Formats: sequence, C-alpha cells, structure tokens
Amino acid sequence: MRREEYLDMASTLPSPNAPQNRSHLWDFFMEDIREDLLLECELLLLSFATGIQDAAAWPDYTCFASNQTGNTLFLAIGVAGLTNNAYSFPNIGVSLSLFVAGGLVMGQLGNYVGVRRRLWLLISNLIQTTLVFCALIIQYSWPIRRDGPAAMAVIACLAFSGGAQVAMSRSLKMTEITTAMATAAFIDVVVDPKLGKLRNRLRNRRVMFLVMLTAGCFVGAFAQREVGSHFPLLLCAIGKVMVSGAFLFNRPIVKEEEEEEDVKA
Repeated sequence: MRREEYLDMASTLPSPNAPQNRSHLWDFFMEDIREDLLLECELLLLSFATGIQDAAAWPDYTCFASNQTGNTLFLAIGVAGLTNNAYSFPNIGVSLSLFVAGGLVMGQLGNYVGVRRRLWLLISNLIQTTLVFCALIIQYSWPIRRDGPAAMAVIACLAFSGGAQVAMSRSLKMTEITTAMATAAFIDVVVDPKLGKLRNRLRNRRVMFLVMLTAGCFVGAFAQREVGSHFPLLLCAIGKVMVSGAFLFNRPIVKEEEEEEDVKA
C-alpha cells in the first residue's frame, strides 16, 4: 500500500480519544458529590445570597421571598381580616404558593435525577440563578411598585428560586445549613450538648449559617438603601453564579463512602 493511500485511510478513522473524552466528561457530571468543606462553603454562600434577597424583597413588596414563617403569619392575619398597609396580602399569597411550588417541582425532579449528582446541582442552581436575573430584568423594565403584575412577577421568580434552593440544600442532608430558615438553627445551637467543645463541626455549621444569613440581610438592606432595589438582586445572582461554578470542583463520593451511606440508611 502506498504511503498516500495509508494516510488517506487513517484520516477517515475516528480518533480513539474522542469517545473516551466524552465518556469521562459524562461520568464527571453524573458523579455524586461528597459532603465536605467545599459543599459547606457553597451552602453558606447560598445562605448569604438568601439574606440579601429577602432584605431586598421586603422594602419594595412587603413580603418575604424565602422566609415563609413570616409570610404564613401575615397570611393568617390577612384571612382573619386584620389586614393593614404594613404588608401586601396578595404578594404574600404569591410568594408562599410559588415557594412551595419551587420546592415541589425541583425537589421531585431531584429525587428522579439524583439529589447529589453534579449535573443536577448545576441545573438546579442555574435555574434558580436565571429566575433571580429574570426578577432583576423585570425591575429594570417596569417601575417598582408594591402591588401589580410586575411586583407579583418579581416575587414569583424569587420565591420559586428560593423554594428550589431550600429543596436542593435539604436533599443534600446537611441539615445544619438550611440556607433560609434561622429559627431552628438558633435553638439547635443553644441546646447542643457539645456547645462548649472546642471541636464541634455541627455547631460550627449552624453558627456559620446564622452568621452568613444575618450578614446577607445587612448587606442587602444597606445595598438597597445606598444604591437601589436592583443592586441587592444583582449581588444575590452573582453569589449563585459563583456557587454554580464551584460545583465543578466538588470531589465525588468514592465507592467505600457509598457503601457506608447505604449501611447507615
């Protein structure tokens, strides 16, 4: 066979590395990520973003996007006919219902795909981030008013995103960092029988969660006051984008760890 004919034949053959590379990439995205310090930091950053988001939502729309304990109380007061101008009853209804919808839809999809799977965490967090950006675009496109379709659209985007975020974090079984609700975390810290121990990772998680959530609330409040309503939502979206990127660096669960988790279950 002449050299030219051999080269022509070789050029038509598929590269042996291409399928392997695609296979390795797919395996990478289908990995279950492990519980470690990086995952803690990611959830803490989401907690910080939640604080910013709620601090931005209340001054403009007099309801919370993620803190549904307060919304449930105001909803009951509204149903009892004790409404006043301190909050928006329709906005609270939209926020509560879309928060539950976000948790339901994304939580069940996560159960189907795999709640620890890297691909699912990326998809879930990118959907949440997109919804925050949608809320930001709506705020830029229409005048900010407490009531009306634009206000409800912003609340719907933020609440669905918040419900999806909490569903994602709870499914990861790192229950000390809920990314949204602070009440139980305060009590869990003070009743911890190992509260005074030097090494107590669960206590440290709860304390850091409360610190990050509170810090986010302050950052969101001052950003709202000093810059405007759009800036806190932008900060929230940036934080969630950073978490999406960080999910690419989480280490996978090795086979031995999977067997240990199965034994515990």
